Amino acid sequence: MPAILIHGVPDTHRVWAGVRRHLMRTDVEAWDLPGFGAPRPDGFGSTKEEYADWLIGRLERIGEPVDLAGAAAA
Repeated sequence: MPAILIHGVPDTHRVWAGVRRHLMRTDVEAWDLPGFGAPRPDGFGSTKEEYADWLIGRLERIGEPVDLAGAAAA
């Protein structure tokens, strides 16, 4: 079961660097949200619903359960 780390707005995956140094697992991915380190898909309006749909779509493509952690914006 991979671990997926999602940053808050307006951060990028780099917010997780300190945490990742302390993790003992190798199956950790820190994703960038569209417009915050990752390109925005065509027609992406940046609403919370679109971000939720984007995240759900990416998680479903993994095809297995994940450990999901999120960080709130500072």
